[in-house]
Amino acid sequence: MENEQLSLFKLIHFNKQPDTSIPDKIHLSGKQRWCPYCSNKVIFVRDKKLGVKKCPVCSITEKDYWVKRVNKIL
Repeated sequence: MENEQLSLFKLIHFNKQPDTSIPDKIHLSGKQRWCPYCSNKVIFVRDKKLGVKKCPVCSITEKDYWVKRVNKIL
């Protein structure tokens, strides 16, 4: 435990149930999207290997049902 490397992902708490809507006080601008799994405003980044856009925090893709539903991409 003493020599264990600290990871930022251990400090982030992801939602067990994704958000079903964007919170009222959140305003998105430009290319920003709401990530329902990590509850953050993010700009999805293209993964060159897979060819899809992913959340830079939790790595969920833009093709996920809840990402599309919350951001009204459906």
